[in-house]
Amino acid sequence: MKAFNPINALVVFLMVAPRALSAEPPGRLSLPEQLARLGWRQIELRRTGENHLFLFGKLNGRRRSVLVDTGWSFTTVSTNAGRQLQTHREPGVTLRDPFFGTNENSSAVRLDNLKLGRVEFASQPALVQNMVLNGRRAAFDVVVGCDFLMRHYAVLDCPNLRLYVRHGVPSEHQREQLEESLRRRGFVAVQLQRKEALALACPAFVNGETLEMLVDSAAPWSCVDVRQRERLGLKVVAAPAKITGVGRTGMRGVGVATVKSFKLADVAVKTTNLAVFDLADWGFAAPEAPLSEVQGILGGDTLNAAGAVIDCHALKLWVKPSSPKR
Repeated sequence: MKAFNPINALVVFLMVAPRALSAEPPGRLSLPEQLARLGWRQIELRRTGENHLFLFGKLNGRRRSVLVDTGWSFTTVSTNAGRQLQTHREPGVTLRDPFFGTNENSSAVRLDNLKLGRVEFASQPALVQNMVLNGRRAAFDVVVGCDFLMRHYAVLDCPNLRLYVRHGVPSEHQREQLEESLRRRGFVAVQLQRKEALALACPAFVNGETLEMLVDSAAPWSCVDVRQRERLGLKVVAAPAKITGVGRTGMRGVGVATVKSFKLADVAVKTTNLAVFDLADWGFAAPEAPLSEVQGILGGDTLNAAGAVIDCHALKLWVKPSSPKR
């Protein structure tokens, strides 16, 4: 099995500073306490200068840097970290997974023990890829992708740098309690759509026009495809920022456009600028692209501004409406 390269390749490096966010209103139980009470386990994350969420974990006992990426289809390890890992072609190594399938001839490898924070995961399937950015080895050894996050019922708290996972499916009552807890804290749910290529997309409105966006926690900036600029009424100016992707060479220029309004479903979000460039190279937006209907990427800056909590299993993006100006 191969990774869906257009999604896996999109690791955008734009030099931006993460936005500072106000603390969540106090309640009887904090969100971490509520999730722990409901059976989720907490994993603390860090944020890089490129707005990537990561941590140092352990793969089969060895320290590895791990990127947490909702925009990456299948969990992947670098060729260096993937050495000596068993593949599912080998005798006695079987693959039964809702995302990777049951093909015993698959090129997927088995991660016997992956430790993230204090949480251990056994026998996780992954792909192996030569992860090179602009001719240099990527700073991460493992990418925890959409499959892993959905398999472990992950809840990703973007601004507060927390990943919550559990080893068993939550009951309907536990799910309802979590959602009610988020509503009490002022969050509003935006329904996500799972794409066949294992991607999460959400509806957005840019300057009042509809736009379908990939939910990508590893993209530093939110962006729209250059083909949408006239329809969205965007005035694009050149920017000094550059982009590159895994396995691709060279840097590409980026434009920036100021937006008058940005909404996720009916929730207004304080987003003033969007990057604008051609998304066809990564499999989006163009008529012949695998995900032609996806016309933009919801990146880390907007997720942080919205106070986003991503429920990867329930397919809900929880965001907070912007406070009205006084």
